[in-house]
Amino acid sequence: RDDCTVVDVPGDCVGYITGNRRATLGNMEEQWGVLMFFMSKGMEKGKGRGSSRSEMLIIFGSQRARRGSELMVMSGVENKAPGTFTRGVREKMSDKKGFD
Repeated sequence: RDDCTVVDVPGDCVGYITGNRRATLGNMEEQWGVLMFFMSKGMEKGKGRGSSRSEMLIIFGSQRARRGSELMVMSGVENKAPGTFTRGVREKMSDKKGFD
């Protein structure tokens, strides 16, 4: 589908991203005008807290709103578990106009 975005969130970061009584997700939804929720994978239901497996966070909304909330989630995950999304990223240079 082209009207949703899926972000893999590590199991140990799910509570951090969700927040107390879903407060953090609710704030991001309100700020960006999106709908976000975690989708459970069938085999992993009921595994308990602290699972090392990732969970899929699905985001519905306009493309700009989805991208903004996706970046906020990724930033939160990087804050909690550094290197999750940035491991292996190298510095790049460009001579094209608009890139300083």
